[in-house]
Amino acid sequence: MIYVTLGTMFLGFDRLVRKMDAIAAATGERVIIQTGLSKVLPQHAEHFDFRPHDAVMDLNCEARLVVAHAGIGVTLDALRSGTPFILVPRLKRFNEHMNDHQLDLARAVEKRDWGKMVLEVDELDALCAAPPAAPKDYAPDSERLVEAVRGFIQRVADEKRR
Repeated sequence: MIYVTLGTMFLGFDRLVRKMDAIAAATGERVIIQTGLSKVLPQHAEHFDFRPHDAVMDLNCEARLVVAHAGIGVTLDALRSGTPFILVPRLKRFNEHMNDHQLDLARAVEKRDWGKMVLEVDELDALCAAPPAAPKDYAPDSERLVEAVRGFIQRVADEKRR
């Protein structure tokens, strides 16, 4: 099964929905798409708009492959589940986002060999047939993150007191 997630953005991600629906039709493989607020709905893939996080994590763990927009939440979920994943950044030129910031995360993930980045959805046929390896060498460093956030909050508080 391939799990596809578009996130919660108010703008559609039509090119990814259409491509993954076409892959479902062509291969007969079960494809489940979290459509979010998208107005384009698949005809050949299962779909839903939103589900609780634990249900989404179950899909991440059950899937042989996760295909996702390049949001931080879905990226962390894919890394935590250990499932191979492909990030398809939402792009401004397609009116899928307000800017191209998702490219930064997708490039960082690919650089670390945790997943694959795809800019052109036509590349997904081959990658879904032969997906990238599962993420390796990923270890969350939440203590360092929490300390960095605490430090930032403290600096802001100190500046406001001045």
